[in-house]
Amino acid sequence: MRWPRHNFLSCLRFVLISWGALVLVGACAAVPDQREWIKIDQTTREQVVERYGQPDLVMASKEGDMEVYLPRDPSQAAPRMEIPTAQAGPLGTMTTKMEPINPGLGSKPGNGNLKERPEKELRIRYNAQGIVQELIQ
Repeated sequence: MRWPRHNFLSCLRFVLISWGALVLVGACAAVPDQREWIKIDQTTREQVVERYGQPDLVMASKEGDMEVYLPRDPSQAAPRMEIPTAQAGPLGTMTTKMEPINPGLGSKPGNGNLKERPEKELRIRYNAQGIVQELIQ
């Protein structure tokens, strides 16, 4: 028995649309935001350090400390910066050369087996008690 042509095309169209919808829904729900676990007025600095390790930069202010975590992927990290350094040269002269500043000021994480790092730069402001007050992207 032969199937009518319009039934075959209808069935094929249904399969393709269903597959496309499934792919679209799967893509939207694939990767949750890594910062969802950080709750304002609840999460402590110790919890953040336990998960991400020591911050790459700490800025102190009257409102509270702000800590900056840079992503592990160097392509998303801040651009490399260089500073001029002076060195003694021959016969009492001075020479200068540019030295790169490494992210985290060259520090290595204390915990070598960190489970994760933020995918994008993350800035967290803490109050005087060390509780998260603000997340800045």
